[in-house]
Amino acid sequence: MDNHEFERIPAYETFSPVGSSNAFILFQTDFNNQNFKAGFFTYFNLVILLLIYPGLSLIGVGDTSNMLKNINQQALAFLLISTILLQWVIFLVNFAGAYVENTGLAGLGLVRIRYVDFAWAFSFLLVSNLILSGLAWVLAQIGLPMPGEIAFLIPTENTGRLLWVLVSFTAGFCEEIAFRGYLMTRLRLLGKFKSWLIPTVVSVLIFGVCHSYQGLPGFILISVYGLMFSLLFIKTRRLWPCIIAHFFQDFSAIFIPQ
Repeated sequence: MDNHEFERIPAYETFSPVGSSNAFILFQTDFNNQNFKAGFFTYFNLVILLLIYPGLSLIGVGDTSNMLKNINQQALAFLLISTILLQWVIFLVNFAGAYVENTGLAGLGLVRIRYVDFAWAFSFLLVSNLILSGLAWVLAQIGLPMPGEIAFLIPTENTGRLLWVLVSFTAGFCEEIAFRGYLMTRLRLLGKFKSWLIPTVVSVLIFGVCHSYQGLPGFILISVYGLMFSLLFIKTRRLWPCIIAHFFQDFSAIFIPQ
């Protein structure tokens, strides 16, 4: 195991609104974005992530529980496959953007995976699920229980469950690259922000809106979850812990419907 895997990360830089003049340069170095050059694909990606993707999600906002309760397995499979294809298309656009920006995927935090990334991921899952369970209980006490749409999205047939594994991997990989790797780093680079505050707030809200089909309680929970993923990304300076945790969170819904 490399010694640098446990190197310290300056704590002052994470959310300080008035950071050092070197904070932005430190960010560029730590996140492999020294050669970043904005171009057409940069703004095209931001339009997709800030407007089009959440806009498509808002179209389906409403009483989705009844619709999902009555959906047959063939229609459910079509819905899941469509979601998979959409997310991979967005990934390809993100990848093209990173390529022409002279950073590659390393500039989005996708660097060599390490054993310690799994330790980060499973530790994160334990802590985050405890926090979210407590928050869900509080929301239920004030009349905002989770509607439970996720349970209706889980296929009941074995072939459909294999499809759910692919959905889980796609969501973990593509969403983390989009909302943490691309959106957060590009907002900070373009705005030359000295801290992560504004990129994190924007990413959290957009991530929540993109899951607004779960209603207001779902928006709150997913936004908080997105905040925790953002903090994990900032702390580790890499996406693999986020991707691994996100995948196992979604995959576990087969056994523990949320």
